[in-house]
Amino acid sequence: MKHKKIALTGGPNSGKTTALSVLKETFGPQVELVREAATMIFSGGFPRQDNSRPHIEAAQQIIFVATREMESLAERSSDAQLIVCDRGTVDAAVYWPGGVEDFFARMNTTLDAELARYDAVLHLSPPANPAFYQSTHVRTESLEKAFEIDRKILQIWDKHPRRLVVGGTEHFLEKAEVIKNFVEKIIKG
Repeated sequence: MKHKKIALTGGPNSGKTTALSVLKETFGPQVELVREAATMIFSGGFPRQDNSRPHIEAAQQIIFVATREMESLAERSSDAQLIVCDRGTVDAAVYWPGGVEDFFARMNTTLDAELARYDAVLHLSPPANPAFYQSTHVRTESLEKAFEIDRKILQIWDKHPRRLVVGGTEHFLEKAEVIKNFVEKIIKG
């Protein structure tokens, strides 16, 4: 079965995890969710205290490979019409110390090849109001850093032909309606 696949991406604290819950609740078995590899890896004990280049590169390589493998598993084992990925393989390049071109060369692929893995991209931006920004044991960025990451993610996915960007709002319900409508069109289309 050929699945449609979208990447749900954006800066830290933009509502991706909540959006996944909304989509599963709304569409049930029509969607298969692929959880974010970075959260699993970092909450599983990968050492983050050393922000040296070797640590960052090792983490992003692991995240890239884990993301690809989890997507591949979902494609092979799910009967859902749509696979929704919490971030895509492209996202890891944003964190790579040597730059985007160096990242894809090291991963033995290209940006274009990775963009082509997804039928659509749904980008959620972090909330503009600092009162709504929350850090966690996995999400360690400041609000300023979250917006910097969000800008880089916006830029790297810019060439994707089917991308929707949902800006940061104070009320997630506004985002939720836009997200549900976008996903419904992909499922039906």
